Amino acid sequence: MTSGYGLSNWAGAHPNIVAISEPGTALGPGRKPVLRAIATLDARTDGQNEADSYAHVRYGDEPVGCDNRPSPSLTEALSELTRTSGSLHGYLDSRMTRPAALGDDLFVVPVFGKTYRSTNRGQEFSFVLVDDRGVLKGRLGGLHLCEDSPFTGFDFTVVADPYRARAFHLNRYGLYAWSADGVLRARISTAEKPFKPLVHFALLECTPAGELVLAHRKQHLLLRVPVPQDLNDLAGTVEEALKGYRRERTALKRQYAPVNWLWPDSAATLNHL
Repeated sequence: MTSGYGLSNWAGAHPNIVAISEPGTALGPGRKPVLRAIATLDARTDGQNEADSYAHVRYGDEPVGCDNRPSPSLTEALSELTRTSGSLHGYLDSRMTRPAALGDDLFVVPVFGKTYRSTNRGQEFSFVLVDDRGVLKGRLGGLHLCEDSPFTGFDFTVVADPYRARAFHLNRYGLYAWSADGVLRARISTAEKPFKPLVHFALLECTPAGELVLAHRKQHLLLRVPVPQDLNDLAGTVEEALKGYRRERTALKRQYAPVNWLWPDSAATLNHL
């Protein structure tokens, strides 16, 4: 995900381009690999000029900028798909967060509609499936705009397991799991007693081993949740992981005596680079 200047009437830079690098390239000090743009969020670039482009972010043979960009934009495609063009609750002035790779040729791009000062629950959002040519292949399905809204708490993160072609999302209402075809395979509601503690966690990543990594928002601890092969069994493994978290947290409190959930360790060494 890369940013762009001169979009619509916004000031500053905003995330706007989904791009991929070529196999074998790596980011390093003083080195920016060429990124191939595959999708644009917002194509309203009348305010852009050549100075607003990045030489390493390219579409075709030229840097992305002005009219040289993937088309149609995700905003346009989603407005048509959801029939919300012209609606205050549509995708005009929408934003996106970090894409997740479901494979070498399929990605999930979280896109959410314009936010307002009042409640945004019920506002449009989509976890868009985009292939490596920028073609919109659909959305992660099974979510209700109100009952599953990520606007409560602004939890829009989606993580993916490209080795097993699965995607996951956690917000204040539940933990969700999909297969690569966008079909919802598991929904674990935080309204159910065993899973209420999930509202205190943020979803960080999915490891190569297929584990979900969650971070407690206040206690500064990480929780790893193994994901079973059969996603119908996910609720059981999450429940066990939450029970184990409470046990391990108690043991850590005895060992470290945290103050305001800060964990001092006088035996730790600091390595200077």
